[in-house]
Amino acid sequence: MNRWRTWVAGLLVLGLVSVAALAVALQYDSACAPVSDAREDAPTMKALLHRCYGGPGVLTIEHVPKPDVTDGTVLVKVHAAAVNPLDWHYMRGKPYVMRLDSGFGSPTDLRMGVDFAGTVEAIGSGVTRFKVGDRVFGAGNGALAEYVVIRQSSAIAGIPAQVSFAEAAAVPV
Repeated sequence: MNRWRTWVAGLLVLGLVSVAALAVALQYDSACAPVSDAREDAPTMKALLHRCYGGPGVLTIEHVPKPDVTDGTVLVKVHAAAVNPLDWHYMRGKPYVMRLDSGFGSPTDLRMGVDFAGTVEAIGSGVTRFKVGDRVFGAGNGALAEYVVIRQSSAIAGIPAQVSFAEAAAVPV
């Protein structure tokens, strides 16, 4: 019976130490990485990025490579984008548990924004739901940019004729 209590006490201590270590790791904030220049030989676009966690001061507008379409993806020229609480949480990295997905110390995906509306500029092979010129809206990483790439099987749909880009961008989240 004594041996059983020792094991349980040991496991409890190990669990508490693990939780405390995870809590400390999740609260760590890296310094903001310097802005990097986009490659000169590739087409670029403007995008809102965050290289570290924090308030609005961590946001920068930078020239980054324009995304390429791949099999099953759609390239959308963004005409309107919306900001929502999810963007605020990703920018700040809080609650800290979000960092399990978005990166310890600093974000792994620098792009900001989720909600977008725009026109299809290019489609990858195998795309059957959309064609170039379609008005679409949806939710995808990096929506606060000139272009966003999203899988046709993801959260993307056509915009009804009577709905504006601004109204459509406000819908996804």
